[in-house]
Amino acid sequence: MSSVKSSKKATATVAAPAESKQARVMDIALQLFLRHGYRKVSMSDIAQATQMSRPSLYAAFANKEAIFAAMVARQRDVCTAETLQRVRDTQDLQTQLRHLFDIWVLEPVAAVIDSDNGIDLVANCGVYAPAALDALYQQMEAMLVRLLSPHVHANSAMSAADLAYILRLATTSLKASADNEAVLRRLIAGLITMALVHGAGGECADTG
Repeated sequence: MSSVKSSKKATATVAAPAESKQARVMDIALQLFLRHGYRKVSMSDIAQATQMSRPSLYAAFANKEAIFAAMVARQRDVCTAETLQRVRDTQDLQTQLRHLFDIWVLEPVAAVIDSDNGIDLVANCGVYAPAALDALYQQMEAMLVRLLSPHVHANSAMSAADLAYILRLATTSLKASADNEAVLRRLIAGLITMALVHGAGGECADTG
């Protein structure tokens, strides 16, 4: 019994520094991508900025595509945790949707859009990390379905799943086309209004 416990502790001790190193690589690589552009940054640039040898960097990530995909996966986990904290069953649907779009769309975009290459990262995330971005959007869509389902009635124009899918697709287009946070915020507010009026039983109030 004691040997098993000791082994688990040792594994946890080893895992923590590895996770910390990967997080540091992602943080520094993101700054490089924002400053110089994703396409111009090489693994050598990332190794130099992180003060790691190339073999050490490649041991953590196979290539810069893997680094960017890990960033998107980490963002998905952060958004999921934030949603569980901020979106409550006691809130009305409008408030829930506001929080969800803040967490999954507006806040991540606002964090990078004013950087030199922020718009490129937002618009081309699906090119740089298609599988990771698809997983993020699938998680967002699942949460939309959960929020919408209690408000979509049998005689509603569309199902909760269809409405969530449309909202997710619209979000993708809005993120790619908006060139500043104010425009994106206004468009997202309009998207929420349309969802409330046309898909969720007419539960509409001021979304401004």
